[in-house]
Amino acid sequence: MDERGDHDHDAMEYTPMVRGALGTAATTAASADTADTALVELPPALPPRVPRIASGMNQDGARPLSGEVKLPTRIHYATREGMLAQWLVAGALVMLSVGAGCPIGFSGAVLPQLQHPNSSIPTDGDTASWIVSMHSASTPIGTLLSGPLMDRLGRNRALQVSTPLLAAGWLVLGLAQNTAMLLVGRGMCGAAVGILAAPSQVLLGEMSEPRMRGILVGVPYVSYSIGILYVFLTGWLVSWQYVCALSAVPAVAAFVWLRCLPESPVWLVRQGRLKKAQETLDWLRGGAGSVQSKVEMDQLVSRAAAEKADNAGKNTSVWRLFLQPHVVKPMVIMNVYNLLQSLSGTFIIIFYATDLLEPVMPPNISAKLVAIFTAVVRLVMSGVGCALLQRVGRRPVAFVSAAGSAVFTAVLGLVVYYGWSGKDSYLVPILALLYVAMSSFGMFIMPGLMMSELLPTSVRGVASAATTSIFNIFLFGFSKAFPSLERLLGSAGFFWLFSVSSVLNLLWSFLFLPETNGRSLNEIEDYFLAGVWLWHRRPRRRPLSTVVEG
Repeated sequence: MDERGDHDHDAMEYTPMVRGALGTAATTAASADTADTALVELPPALPPRVPRIASGMNQDGARPLSGEVKLPTRIHYATREGMLAQWLVAGALVMLSVGAGCPIGFSGAVLPQLQHPNSSIPTDGDTASWIVSMHSASTPIGTLLSGPLMDRLGRNRALQVSTPLLAAGWLVLGLAQNTAMLLVGRGMCGAAVGILAAPSQVLLGEMSEPRMRGILVGVPYVSYSIGILYVFLTGWLVSWQYVCALSAVPAVAAFVWLRCLPESPVWLVRQGRLKKAQETLDWLRGGAGSVQSKVEMDQLVSRAAAEKADNAGKNTSVWRLFLQPHVVKPMVIMNVYNLLQSLSGTFIIIFYATDLLEPVMPPNISAKLVAIFTAVVRLVMSGVGCALLQRVGRRPVAFVSAAGSAVFTAVLGLVVYYGWSGKDSYLVPILALLYVAMSSFGMFIMPGLMMSELLPTSVRGVASAATTSIFNIFLFGFSKAFPSLERLLGSAGFFWLFSVSSVLNLLWSFLFLPETNGRSLNEIEDYFLAGVWLWHRRPRRRPLSTVVEG
């Protein structure tokens, strides 16, 4: 059966609370090719003894949307079957993100081969900077497309669109006979990564329950690290043409996996496909009849109905939505964080791993080998970071990551500037690995997590795409300017720039980054509806949400 029409065939009944939010309005499919409409109702979602909310953001001063109904945030967690379903979704994103990590690490792995005197494609420093930065230059094109794609086609289908483009980019790179073909292939891979970056985070955020969101949303960044390590190892062992062929494999495998998965329930509700949304939530939370899935369904429907009522008769253009305070706040927080993360060197150490490390390495230590070790450390520490996000929260992880990066890059700059590292000393590589460890377990994974959690549902697709575009514009400028900045600042100056940026990142996180661990997406959205910017000025009278039996 075509799932576009599945919402039109089963009449079901909403709970009284949600029925009050919806009034007498009929829920209709938003898909352009679905002409028939029907009143769609859900079965009773709450047991006779209904948990009540002891406190919430709305009671603490946030402005609720018109007609919003506050429903219980949490009845119980998903069953083992539901957790397995969420991990199956994450598995597909792991495979896709491994494929996305390969072009990120490509330049760091392959530039030494291309710059070799016997290279089939002669590459000088300026050409190398274009090969590096072309990925970031084309990524905004993909991210600008990803917003409309994921809002119109769905999060899953937007991801499926990216995989053939990524595989084709690797094909062009592998067959390249000149610099122009290298740049075209890099551009295709960058655009594909741009298309998949935002939908992958949004899909995981919308399909995972609050207690698992931190670790699941961090999974793509762990997978990026796997892809970077994969391409570093293959670049060390085989020629760059074979690197390209091997790097296309994860993209093809991800496409097949994604075809087997359902669409995001949040997107399905907003398309009016309520039956399919309920089925997906049942699968993600542990089977048909799951109390948790029905409560979440009630929340999604009531939120969508409230936003529709709130926007009725208003100019709801994208630009007008972007100017709303609860959209502006997370956008500013995220984009400043991303700028400071870029300047802290988190990605520069990937793009220019060998070029950045070789001038400061003792002669008895291979810069290529240290670059591979940085990829191993990045993989391990990004996994540790995901686990810590779940256990200790977002803010402590962000603080320790930024502070550690600041300390180790400052010391590294001093060691390089004063020549304290002898010719046989391991001090420089150890400090470099410690810096990569600190930046990887927090700053490397935080942008994706913030994208999936902080942006409101009404603009999540477009806003996440815009944020990713801005981030990659920062990254393009910084990576293209690397050779000139290195000549201007020197190696020590570069490390001090990383240190200062990390300190500013720490201050920004302390002042503005909200703690979202264990919060539902609706609660996080309610926080930004409140009239506060500084985290320490948030309402403190009661916890964000407490479920009490009674």
